[in-house]
Amino acid sequence: MKLNKLLLQSGGDVPFLTAGVTIHTPTLKEIGMIGEKDFLIGCHFLNFKKDNLADKDKLDLDDKSDFEIFMSVMNSREMAIHKTDALMVLALLFPQYGIKIEKDRILLQSEKNSSSINKQNFNDFKSILNQLFCLEAEEEGQEYDPADALAARIADKIKKGKMKRNKKEVSADDDFSVYESFISILAVGLAKSKTELANYTIYQIRDEFQRFVMKENYDIYIKAKLAGAQDLEEVENWMNEIHS
Repeated sequence: MKLNKLLLQSGGDVPFLTAGVTIHTPTLKEIGMIGEKDFLIGCHFLNFKKDNLADKDKLDLDDKSDFEIFMSVMNSREMAIHKTDALMVLALLFPQYGIKIEKDRILLQSEKNSSSINKQNFNDFKSILNQLFCLEAEEEGQEYDPADALAARIADKIKKGKMKRNKKEVSADDDFSVYESFISILAVGLAKSKTELANYTIYQIRDEFQRFVMKENYDIYIKAKLAGAQDLEEVENWMNEIHS
């Protein structure tokens, strides 16, 4: 289920057609209410794929779908912490609905409408999550990989502070916030209000940060060439397409 780029850039709510509901696109300010770390844990949990399990954990699961395994976990007591994170994310995505975990679906219920995330539309739901929050880029190790030294240091910090699957392993370094850093950097670099940036979505802030880094690199390159510098490594034009 491919979302159009204008919708992602504008930060509008997203039609979840196979469920007959609309998904709210949360801002960084709204995400901050539950915390970036818990939000990302919840997102990755909702984006469950059995292919990501260790081989020993895949035993006897060949005949089970991603959704069936996911719902089994959601209904177990062993994963209560991750279930709570997932429910907090769902509350952000469906603010007009009450959310109830049932045996074979996630019920979404309001005074005017009732729907669910179920076996038939779970893949569509995950596709929307991936695009809204750039989850596939993170899994592929593509996140935060701009060329300049500042962004490289941020990338290194992010990798060191990667979300732990077991919350018992959380250390002080896990308090590092990617998006708080993006807001802080862009507020100075672009002379923007932090309040304005906090109202961006994840897609918007990532897009603007990447474009900012590209422009910084491009401007430095052009200034160096005009000053007579030789043998410079050519950099990409900052106005090029960045969402292939």
